[in-house]
Amino acid sequence: MPPDFIPRKIEGLAPHRKPMLVVETLTFVHEDEARSSTVFPEDSLFLNAEGRVEEAVLFEMMAQTFAAFAAFGREGGAGPPAAGYLAQIRRINFNDGARPGEPVEITVRIQNQVDDFSVISGVARQGGRLLAEGGLTIFVPGGAL
Repeated sequence: MPPDFIPRKIEGLAPHRKPMLVVETLTFVHEDEARSSTVFPEDSLFLNAEGRVEEAVLFEMMAQTFAAFAAFGREGGAGPPAAGYLAQIRRINFNDGARPGEPVEITVRIQNQVDDFSVISGVARQGGRLLAEGGLTIFVPGGAL
């Protein structure tokens, strides 16, 4: 996959649909890494009582970024998205909550792939602030990439 990837809307690449599609744009794809970006509106259903994006949503964003990355890797995203299942979240570290109205940037990297399982690391940032980081194991019947 070329490092000069042109940003692409994630809708249609990930099997999710609104309102559960929480990632807007795939911004970078290359070999074992992908990045995405999302801006949550002030009235998002994913905001907590303090007006920040719920922490668990950041990890769902990582999983959806991986889903779009995997779909893009298969036939350039031309085929239907494969259903994947979040099997494990590990080494979770939450530092701060995401604010609405500002881009949340997600980076995922494939650490290992065994049969139908992909082990990835993910990082969520907003304006240079580290929001969350951790590892995910995702099961995709038939393999992800």
